[in-house]
Amino acid sequence: MSDTTVTYLELRESDATGAAAAGLSHTSKGLFLLHVLELAAAGEPKGTVTIVHDAGEHGGRYLELARSLAAAGYAVALPDLRGHGKSEGPRGHTNGLREVLRDLTDVQDHLAYRLPEAPKLLVGFGLGANWCAAYAGEKHGDLAGLVLVAPLVEPRFEEPKKPGGLGGLFKKVGPTSEGRTGWTAQQLTTDAQQQAALRNDPACHGLVTLRLCEEARASVAGLRQVNLTGVPLLVVGGEQDTLAPLASLQALAPQVESVPGAHALAHDRGAQQLVQLLLAFAQRHAHTL
Repeated sequence: MSDTTVTYLELRESDATGAAAAGLSHTSKGLFLLHVLELAAAGEPKGTVTIVHDAGEHGGRYLELARSLAAAGYAVALPDLRGHGKSEGPRGHTNGLREVLRDLTDVQDHLAYRLPEAPKLLVGFGLGANWCAAYAGEKHGDLAGLVLVAPLVEPRFEEPKKPGGLGGLFKKVGPTSEGRTGWTAQQLTTDAQQQAALRNDPACHGLVTLRLCEEARASVAGLRQVNLTGVPLLVVGGEQDTLAPLASLQALAPQVESVPGAHALAHDRGAQQLVQLLLAFAQRHAHTL
């Protein structure tokens, strides 16, 4: 028997600013479906944990981490952000930070409906950590704790470029034009088996649109002020991470925890150490709401 359930949340279409555009409907127009993988807590839930994935990947990559948290008594949600995994939307695209925050709010509201008394913890990886920091800046009263794992203080992607020559006369680069993260499997993890798993995962597309690149840069301002929200904060970095170097994380929190591995710390040599840090943090703060 599977230990997971799937929920599809109905989300409103967005306008160019990321604000809600169309109302909910049961036709393809105006309706987006957000795929959320859920794991129930073992026993009485101590709280809920939402894990927000990195650029170009999906929530299902964090299933083993989620199982560890669920076994310790936490209900876990693994959403695929729009344009990722099994959620709808152009691959690797966002209509803006407002859209991301709306979608995270809908996930949190869904958890609050199911477990109204449970404290809520938010855990973000890479670019997902940037999104979570922005959420905490606006919704800090809703959170018992925030965990930022390898946040992108200096996001650098391979942005789409206008082609040269005659082709460039007719092709424009716009918000949905596709670039790439440019990240290699070796940059993401030092574990050879995890590198192979990443290369063979068809849902990891590595695509980022121009608009997503712009929003990633804009998210850094909120990331640098996350310690002002008053939400209990844990920042974790990888000792071999070249995409979010430990030194770049020092300004985000008084103390930054480090674990062995590169950028994708849930899929590297320090994964179990990361689990222990998360569980210790949750134990300290899951009772605060």
